[in-house]
Amino acid sequence: MMNRRQFLRAAGVAGVGGVAATSGCVGAITGSEPIEVSASQATVPAATLSNTGFEQQSVEPLVIEQPVEIAGQRRTVVVENQLAQYDKAVEIPGVGRYRAALFAVLSTPAVEIAGRSLNPVADLSSRALAERMLTQYEGVSGLRRTGSETVSVLGADAEVGLFEADVTVAAGVTTETALHVTEAVRAGGDFVVCVGAYPTLLSGEAEDVRAMMQAVQHAGN
Repeated sequence: MMNRRQFLRAAGVAGVGGVAATSGCVGAITGSEPIEVSASQATVPAATLSNTGFEQQSVEPLVIEQPVEIAGQRRTVVVENQLAQYDKAVEIPGVGRYRAALFAVLSTPAVEIAGRSLNPVADLSSRALAERMLTQYEGVSGLRRTGSETVSVLGADAEVGLFEADVTVAAGVTTETALHVTEAVRAGGDFVVCVGAYPTLLSGEAEDVRAMMQAVQHAGN
């Protein structure tokens, strides 16, 4: 069964491991203290939540610790991402009412050295982000791309991959679900990725997802 928290946290797993593996380049090469990098929060303002019907569930850090080898030394890298999570109850025709409309915003450190980004999120396509996300939880199958569109996110034109998948929203209840996944958008020292989902029977939800993406604010900007 698909779990809302699993779905939303899965969005934050897309590139975290890769970030931790390379973030050590930012810190001192020598020493024994952990190397720490962190992202600023990216959230959706209350006015947009009111207009779209979404409710904030949490805004929380997603911390990853990983030992790495840097210049022949073993170091611990601590990466603090930020994940904002939203959902809303929707009536699925012939099925019932479930909190099946979901939206998540991940802010992850850009991590640069010599002007080059080392965070793999920067180079992942929306499909690659969607595929990584979907491997993190049960209850989803049959990912298929249906198209793409461009949406303004944090003042930049972002490509949004459009997908469909079969999602279990409750015990014995599976519905075809639309997924909107943005490419990574640079925001100050971070990258921001947005993910929205809703049952395909509710075509009007697409506008609410776009409105949420367009309204995202980043604390570092």
